[in-house]
Amino acid sequence: CLMIITAIASSVTALAKDTRKTIRVGWHEEPYFITDQYGRRSGYSYEYQRKVAAYTGWDYEYVKGSWSDLFQMLKNGEIDMMSNVSYTDERTKDMLYASLPMGTEAYYLFVSPDNKQITADDYSSLEGKRVGVTKGSIQKEIFEKWVKMHDVKVELVELTTPDEESQKLLGTKLDAFVTIDVYGDSEIAVPIWKIGSSDYYFAVSKQRPDLLPELDAAMGSIQDENKYYNQQL
Repeated sequence: CLMIITAIASSVTALAKDTRKTIRVGWHEEPYFITDQYGRRSGYSYEYQRKVAAYTGWDYEYVKGSWSDLFQMLKNGEIDMMSNVSYTDERTKDMLYASLPMGTEAYYLFVSPDNKQITADDYSSLEGKRVGVTKGSIQKEIFEKWVKMHDVKVELVELTTPDEESQKLLGTKLDAFVTIDVYGDSEIAVPIWKIGSSDYYFAVSKQRPDLLPELDAAMGSIQDENKYYNQQL
């Protein structure tokens, strides 16, 4: 009897392993994804992914890269899912969005602490300056609308390096840099203007539409369990 029970249990375990999905997900820079000196993972998006996996049973295969590179990989179908993707109508041609957002982020224009030329009380002080922004990001679209609204012309520099590295260019190759507020390091960059905000989502490759119903069900369950989950996380 013990041998029969063991054989059945082994078969069930093997079947469970076979039916679990392994999802290729993007892993980009802090603070959404953090790896400490001991190799332990954490971060807003990492924790959210684990929460989703608690409902879906997914396993994750992490693919590391800059946000810009991973975003292109998602469009190409080289990864299955990516976090922190703001919604635009244009992007829906290349990817599928979860029905509920995973958070909201605010965007600021940062300058070097030593910068005396760009002042918060005068938008025209930004005229003709070199402003860096992550290539392909929603920040670029929002910033372009912002400068148009304030009738300012700038030299926009699209970057593919991580935001922490891009900010180090302030005062040398860049006069200002646009990113989310959590990237601010007062020693190298200080926020001077808020230019906008947006919700951001999990996005799924169009080559993996089978993931979207499971993702939507998980997101709905998370919100049903705790409607303040995003804010508390």
